[in-house]
Amino acid sequence: MISIVDDDETVREAMARLMKSHGYIVRTFDSGPSLLNSEHRSDADFLIADVQMPEMTGLELHDQLVAAGDRTPTVLITAHPNEAMRLRALQVGVRGYLTKPIDEDDLLRLVRAAVEESEANGRRR
Repeated sequence: MISIVDDDETVREAMARLMKSHGYIVRTFDSGPSLLNSEHRSDADFLIADVQMPEMTGLELHDQLVAAGDRTPTVLITAHPNEAMRLRALQVGVRGYLTKPIDEDDLLRLVRAAVEESEANGRRR
């Protein structure tokens, strides 16, 4: 299952349609706290999160999940690329940092690799 966190409903739904069209089960959330407070918090095999959100950035969300012991592979997406943020995100284990509009092939490649790795290691959730 893929969790998508973005405060922009249009982006969230477009990303969900893309993932569903490739056979993935998707849950969407409008903020980091929405995901963190969800009963489905630990169901994800992969997380796609916007960097710039009002309540909590995508990187802050990733950091909170990691601090709680959740190692869900994460890709951050942004309309406002920042090289320092990208480097920090990659240093703390984010799998990718993609700029909007998202290159669908790049995103799908990252998702497939993470899900296949999870399945190969028997960590399917």
